[in-house]
Amino acid sequence: MIEPEQARTPPRTTNPPAPGRNLLRGAMSSIGIAPLLLFLAFVIPLPVQGGKSLMGLPDLCLFHRWTGHPCPGCGITRSVVCLAHGHIAEALRFHPLAPIAFGFLVAATLQRLPLPDRLRPSARFWTPRVQTLCYGGLVILLLGIWAARLAGWLPSPP
Repeated sequence: MIEPEQARTPPRTTNPPAPGRNLLRGAMSSIGIAPLLLFLAFVIPLPVQGGKSLMGLPDLCLFHRWTGHPCPGCGITRSVVCLAHGHIAEALRFHPLAPIAFGFLVAATLQRLPLPDRLRPSARFWTPRVQTLCYGGLVILLLGIWAARLAGWLPSPP
């Protein structure tokens, strides 16, 4: 006999996710975000309004909005876009670590894309220990440049 509570509750069914969503999620998990960011750096036009904005968008950095001071990574996005378009001097004006950030994006893209072995960075060199050292060094450099900007030794990006 069916109990009254069971009779009122409809059976649960699971709806499969949309096919396009699974495809995008699968591609992002296998390729990663670096190729997408690198692609966007080449597609987004150069900074406008004297270098203060990308595509006319307002400043999106909450730290800068709230404090009026640059954040540690202030200018890196505009800088990477400038490097992607070949404007090296302008890129360095936005952030001195732009070549390193751009290099990380290129290396991460080459590492994750299905490329022949001769084009792929060596897995023997890029060990977890080397990754940790590189990322730690990058954080130290970012904080050092930020401190120099706050002290007035380096100019803040426009």
